[in-house]
Amino acid sequence: MNVGKSEADWSADDAVTLNVDDIAYSPTQSDNELADLYAQYWSDQGKTDLSSGINPGSRSPEHGVFQIPVGDEPTTAWVSGNLLETIDGVEPGYLVQLDPAS
Repeated sequence: MNVGKSEADWSADDAVTLNVDDIAYSPTQSDNELADLYAQYWSDQGKTDLSSGINPGSRSPEHGVFQIPVGDEPTTAWVSGNLLETIDGVEPGYLVQLDPAS
């Protein structure tokens, strides 16, 4: 969901890591291609998807594919806040705690 005051545009390509404890997994080019194919399938099913951005107060899914070892369970996801700007070598973003599978 876009909670800002202007259009938000982002994708899971190079902007998100899926983390298993302190190990961060980024999507590969192949993973990104699979995510794009799934997004197309999602759209073909008549479901709303992200096109180029979402307006304030709007929400839309973003699909990502990550390869992690079998049996490992993701604990957090890192979502980059701004791909173009770093502050003192640290890229701004958001760390999202994931609920463990039941």
